[in-house]
Amino acid sequence: MKETTCTLEISHKFIKIVFGYVQDNQVIVTFVKKIPINHAVESGAIKDRALIIKELSKNNPVMDESLHFSHLLDDAVLVLPPYGLEIYETTQYTSVISPEKVVGELDVKNIYNIIRNKKLPIDNELIDIIPDSFMLDNGNRYALPPIGKESSAITVHAKVHTLPKRINEEHTSCLVDSNIKVNRRVVSPFAISELLATYPDIPATYFLVDMGASSTTISLVDNHQIFATRSFSWGGDNITNSIVTSFNISESEAEKIKILYGLDKREMHFDYAVSKIQTPLGEESCGVKALNQIIEKELASFINMFNLGKEQLVNAYNIDDPDNMPVIFIGGGSKLRGLKEYFDTNLKNKNFRFLKVKTIGARDPSLISLLGAILVNKKYPVKRNENSSQVKVTRDE
Repeated sequence: MKETTCTLEISHKFIKIVFGYVQDNQVIVTFVKKIPINHAVESGAIKDRALIIKELSKNNPVMDESLHFSHLLDDAVLVLPPYGLEIYETTQYTSVISPEKVVGELDVKNIYNIIRNKKLPIDNELIDIIPDSFMLDNGNRYALPPIGKESSAITVHAKVHTLPKRINEEHTSCLVDSNIKVNRRVVSPFAISELLATYPDIPATYFLVDMGASSTTISLVDNHQIFATRSFSWGGDNITNSIVTSFNISESEAEKIKILYGLDKREMHFDYAVSKIQTPLGEESCGVKALNQIIEKELASFINMFNLGKEQLVNAYNIDDPDNMPVIFIGGGSKLRGLKEYFDTNLKNKNFRFLKVKTIGARDPSLISLLGAILVNKKYPVKRNENSSQVKVTRDE
């Protein structure tokens, strides 16, 4: 029987839950549920904690009678937003404890624990440890823990993912207070980059742009590894809110119009109505040309913020020819109709694409980080041990 992982993410509009397992390096989804919590989270900050706990408790166990699915939500891999994400590189060493000088599970736990108890250079909290390689005293390197290999010592080269304490504590406490154990925490863009590394048509180096409901994150991925992220407060809701204000209609109606029409730049001889509103003079039509102006104004703001975030990454990492570097767009905001045509004209990077999620049963792009978290949990098992010591970690930029 396959070992199933439950992944959970608390986003701007939904609590997202995905159950699945890994087979032949591919994620197999067994169940998906999205629980509405509209605007309970803003830019990663929990705004309505009571609502989130109420909905988690109400939906535990997770059930779907039509699918004959019922599962107690008692533990999960928690996907965290990347606001304030800092990634550090470290190299740590420990002696092998067995008299026979054979690497065992405890040695791997010990070296992870050394990293876990390090003193971070900024006021962030350690979220995850991702090993790049393990090295033995004979110089041999291994991608996976070299359990059973002879050596008097083991060295690990690893990346350390850290987030502001507030982000971690707010999200984790919602699960803990709902009687859900957090088995591990994974930062969203890292989970996504790990999933995309299994797609043969994805390049090794690219900008990853996650367009969410209330914010967007641009990440630098090189050799399929995430190095840094920049986030800004622009998401699909910016367009919705502008439609609400301009057309004087409800948020739900504005969302429907945005999804149905998007940016419609077809050459037509008439301005067809996309909505009708009541004015003191009676019913008035809102046309597609007005809608296009609203969306184009918001997308121009997005382009400006995208260019700024990209420039920050380019300057920090001395990227050569960044305008020719591939850009991969994901997230719910990337589904806007007419977005490709707008980017064709207005985006400097012409080598861009909108990702299509390939996982059967979970092709909604807003679920991609949870799919990646299932893969991460299988690929990088958590190693914990009580014995530890303090070490120093330095930033590599």
